[in-house]
Amino acid sequence: MDHSITSEAGRVTTPSSNPLVDEFLTKIGEKAKELNTNGITRNDQEILNHRLSFNWANEKTDGKRGSATLWRNTRARRAYAEIQDANEHLFLVVVLVIPPTECAKTSFDNILNRLISLENYEPYFLSLSSASKRYFESTAAEQGFAGSRRYLSFMQALFPQSL
Repeated sequence: MDHSITSEAGRVTTPSSNPLVDEFLTKIGEKAKELNTNGITRNDQEILNHRLSFNWANEKTDGKRGSATLWRNTRARRAYAEIQDANEHLFLVVVLVIPPTECAKTSFDNILNRLISLENYEPYFLSLSSASKRYFESTAAEQGFAGSRRYLSFMQALFPQSL
């Protein structure tokens, strides 16, 4: 009996023993397909305006918050960074689908482990427009992370032909 599932991105994977992991993998696959079909939408830009800054800008405001918030923010940034280290394209999709509050939960560890240990990231590769590139460049300049090592690595991976 075949126990594989196919996400909307066409990726065939073996379901995990955790339905939450499978649910997130499906959402991520669907978003990757949507990005390749429609590009980055205005709604995506709204999400990215906060989440890219959260990941790549200096965390100046975290020190003013309580230790629990600082812990959650640090944990969420670490999860996003591990995903970005695994694959830049997957990182963008995950940032759009999974909010920092979810990444900060200890229950996200199973999802994170699955994402960073995938054998093939090709189904998540994105082909974005020059308008998307301009959006990232202007957002980076406006929010002050244009010199961030992680941002530069991201741009090189998603737009290799233009750097």
